[in-house]
Amino acid sequence: MNKIIREYMGMFIGALLISIGLYFFWLPSQLAAGGVSGLSVVIKAIVPAVPIGLIILVLDIIMFAIGFMILGKSFGLRSIVCSLEISLLMLILEMTFPNLKPLSQDTLVVLLFGALFIALGQSIVFNLEASSGGTDIIAKIIAKYSSLNIGAALVIADMSVVLLAIGIFGLEKGLYAVFGVIATSMLIDYIISGINIQKFVTIIPSNGEHSQYINHYILHTLDRGATIYHAEGAYSKEQKTVITTVMDRKQFIELKRHISEIDGAAFVTVQNLHEVVGEGFRK
Repeated sequence: MNKIIREYMGMFIGALLISIGLYFFWLPSQLAAGGVSGLSVVIKAIVPAVPIGLIILVLDIIMFAIGFMILGKSFGLRSIVCSLEISLLMLILEMTFPNLKPLSQDTLVVLLFGALFIALGQSIVFNLEASSGGTDIIAKIIAKYSSLNIGAALVIADMSVVLLAIGIFGLEKGLYAVFGVIATSMLIDYIISGINIQKFVTIIPSNGEHSQYINHYILHTLDRGATIYHAEGAYSKEQKTVITTVMDRKQFIELKRHISEIDGAAFVTVQNLHEVVGEGFRK
């Protein structure tokens, strides 16, 4: 139960960051960098009397209805909850901070800070195996009925919103929107890689006794699995034990400290892994 609460709290934080990036940065400067958020900025410019939170809510309902009819139940409860949270948060922000002006006259600065908040929020949401709905659904439909992969389909869906932005706001704002799509996508990839990074550790203890101590520490103190190989030194011809394991950065720091205390002659190599799937990690 605690895990579920933490995950839904994480989704709320992600939705809040997306809402902040959109409402405080992109909306006042009329930046429509793809997605339902970008489409809502375009519609808001056409009908300024309608709250943007309501626009997002209606768009999400339409998108999910289309998705259920064409794709079936393929996006799940979490995505619906996240999209509803964004809509409600936008309504609250609009009531709390009405008639907001651009925070800066430098459009590039506003674009990048908005992209940073939105990418952070999207990364948290994606990492919890949800999505913010919207053009993700359109991208899945395009991918289903074409030979395109989901990444290419998402670019097409986002760029269609950018073309609308060019028609409403002009070429300059449209070019900024194109840059926003690219920047947000790159930031999401970079942040998710950082969130999921794990350490692949290879340890060659100096002798068998130290090998047992290190293995016991990994299994029972760090609560991680390990694999043991028996090898022979190419030069010394001595029989060696090789321990391999995967863990997060904090656990690796603890392991490195423990090894240095009991076996200063141990040989240790470390590699960064950007994603690990399986028992003890992501499903």
